[in-house]
Amino acid sequence: MHKTIRVPAHATGLRVDRFISNETHMAPSLLFKLLRKRSVAHIDADGKRHRLHGSTRVHTGMEIQIPTNIVLPQSTPISTRGSVTSAPQFVQRQLPVLFDNQALSVFQKPSGLSCQGGSKVTYSVDSLLNSNSTEQFRLVHRLDRGTTGALVVAKTRLAAARLAAAFRDHEISKTYIAVLRGVPDMPHGTINCPLLNTGPTVISLINNNLHKEKYAAKAKSAITKYRVLKSGSLDNTRICVVALNILTGRKHQIRAHCAHVLKCPVLNDSKYGSESTTGSIHLHLSEITIPVSSI
Repeated sequence: MHKTIRVPAHATGLRVDRFISNETHMAPSLLFKLLRKRSVAHIDADGKRHRLHGSTRVHTGMEIQIPTNIVLPQSTPISTRGSVTSAPQFVQRQLPVLFDNQALSVFQKPSGLSCQGGSKVTYSVDSLLNSNSTEQFRLVHRLDRGTTGALVVAKTRLAAARLAAAFRDHEISKTYIAVLRGVPDMPHGTINCPLLNTGPTVISLINNNLHKEKYAAKAKSAITKYRVLKSGSLDNTRICVVALNILTGRKHQIRAHCAHVLKCPVLNDSKYGSESTTGSIHLHLSEITIPVSSI
């Protein structure tokens, strides 16, 4: 059996996974599983079903169909190694509040904590914040599991919709600080290089790249501005500290651009060619500017 949810006007622009989570309070791990198995569909005007991806944006009047026999409440335990009652202490210890008002909160996300649940995720920001909270927090953007820094969550549906629109319309600016292995040839510049999401990693379609002609139609534009702040050596390896601003929000954008275009991968980012150590990747969202008055 299935349940059909109609998208209201205030939710326009939200991702499918975020909209369903807001409407059903489904456990993130279960929602991830349903989307991965393509069990979530859009019903068009002719009554035809079209499978949906989590990243698809919803619009007013859109009808979304989900299975009803497996929808679980948000209070379902999120870990087989611990009880939900341990979550608030974990949140208090790991997610200090940087900013808070009636519409949103900004938390400091640590390395190693995923923003959303999945099949191999024990804890996530989404699950932890909502497990024993009287408020229904809604993620409006994400940071990679290894990335630290400011994470914005909305407290109401209206705030979530407005924040999602602000991110989409580039009204919110973000500055990252990263430590790179190596030093770019130019001390500052703009990287304008499309990215192809292959699933586990991202390919930068730079000039003369073997993948460029074959995958150009599937790639998405990606623009990153960078500025070298300081350079030096660590264990006989040249490194530098850079500030980065992204004008587009693609998966692994900074990590791929630094590794493939600048030829200077983020330190400890083994997925993109940096020598791996026991430490986390050196990428931090240090500053985020939000037009709070419009939220």
